[in-house]
Amino acid sequence: MIITAMKILLTACVAAANAFYLLCIIAAHRFFSKRKELLSEELPPATIMIPLNGADFGAYQNYAEFCQQDYPRYQIVFGVRDASDTAVPVVEKLITDFPDSDIELVICPDAIGQNLKVSNLQNMLSRVKHDRIVIVDSDIRVGRDWLRRIVPILNDRRVGLVTCLYRAAEAPGFAAKIEAIGITAEFHPGVLVARMLEGVKFALGSTMATTRERLDEIGGFHALKDYLADDFMLGNLIAARGYAVQISDYVVELRFAPTSFWSMMRHQMRWSRSTRRSRPAGYFGLILTYGTALALLNAGISAASMFSLILLGATLIIRMMMGWMIGVHWLGDKILKKNFLLLPARDVLSFVIWCLSWVGKRVEWRGRTYEIVGDGKIVEVDDENSLTKHAGAFTSN
Repeated sequence: MIITAMKILLTACVAAANAFYLLCIIAAHRFFSKRKELLSEELPPATIMIPLNGADFGAYQNYAEFCQQDYPRYQIVFGVRDASDTAVPVVEKLITDFPDSDIELVICPDAIGQNLKVSNLQNMLSRVKHDRIVIVDSDIRVGRDWLRRIVPILNDRRVGLVTCLYRAAEAPGFAAKIEAIGITAEFHPGVLVARMLEGVKFALGSTMATTRERLDEIGGFHALKDYLADDFMLGNLIAARGYAVQISDYVVELRFAPTSFWSMMRHQMRWSRSTRRSRPAGYFGLILTYGTALALLNAGISAASMFSLILLGATLIIRMMMGWMIGVHWLGDKILKKNFLLLPARDVLSFVIWCLSWVGKRVEWRGRTYEIVGDGKIVEVDDENSLTKHAGAFTSN
C-alpha cells in the first residue's frame, strides 16, 4: 500500500516536473524573442560600484573591462575593508594603467551589519558622484557596451532596477563545471518562469542598476545590512515600492576559479539555505522541478518497471531539450555545451542539496560561519566545527 502510494506520488511529481520544463521553454521563448526595446539616446552619468574581498580569479582582466566602457561619462568605485586585501594592488595597477578613467578605491573597515559586503557598499557610497548606480559582483566580466545597454533603461521612471542574466565563461576543473552548468540550465530557467508568472521581484548580483533616489526610498544599504541574499532583497524591496524590476537582454559572464568539490558544495548550500529562509513556500515548491532525480527514484521503487523506465526516458529527453534550448541556444553557454552530458548528474546533485538544505541553518561565507535566522537575516557565530572542517557539517545544527 505504501509503496503503491509512493509510486503514484512520484509519478505525479515527475509529470509536474516535465510540465515545468516545458513551461521554462515557453518562458524563455517569450523573453528572448521579445522585441528589443529602443533605448533612450540619453546616457546620463553613472557610477559602477564593485565591492571586493580578495583578488578574484582573473581579477585584473575582469576589472579592466569596466574601465573600457563605450560610455561618455562614468565613475568606478572599488571598495575593500582592509588595506592588506590582495585586491588593493590590482586596483592600484588599474588606476595607473587607465589614467583617464575616473577610478576610486575606498578602504574602510566600518561595519553597519552582519553582511560585510553591504557594509563595504555603504562605506563606498560617500564617494559615489552620480545618481545612476550600477552594483556588480567582482567576478563578473562584461563587454564594452554593457553600461550603454543597461543604464538608459532607468530613464523610464517606472523602472526601479535593472538586472542581468549571466553565463559561465571559464570553469576549470570538475567541481567548477558542475556548478557552472547549473546556472543556465537550472537556475535561469526558473528565473524566467518567475518573470512570466509573477513578474520580477528580485535582483541578480551579476548586475544591479538603480538610482540613488530608489536606494534612498528603501532605506539605503542599511535595509540590506543583515541579509545574506542582499541582491534578492534589493530587488524585492524596490519592487515592493511599486517599481518595475527589469531583466535586460544583456548577458554578462562569470569566471569560476578552480575549486574543490566541498568548496562548491559549501557555496551551493549557502545559496540553498538562504533561499529556503527568504522564500520558504517557493523553495518547497522546487521539489516539482527535480524531474530527473524523481524519475530515478520512481524507477528504483518500481523495480525498473517498463512504465517507470519509459517515464524516466521521456523525462530525460524533455529535461535535456530544455537545458539545451535555454542554456546553449539562447544564453550561449559554451561551458554547458561542452559538458552537456553532465546535466543529469547536476540534476541529481541539486536534488541532494535541496534535501540537505532543510537540515540546519548554518552557512560559511568568506571564511566566516553564520546562522540564518528570521526571513533570511544572518548572525555570525563562533563555531569550532566550521563547515570547512568536514563534509558532515552540511547537515549539522
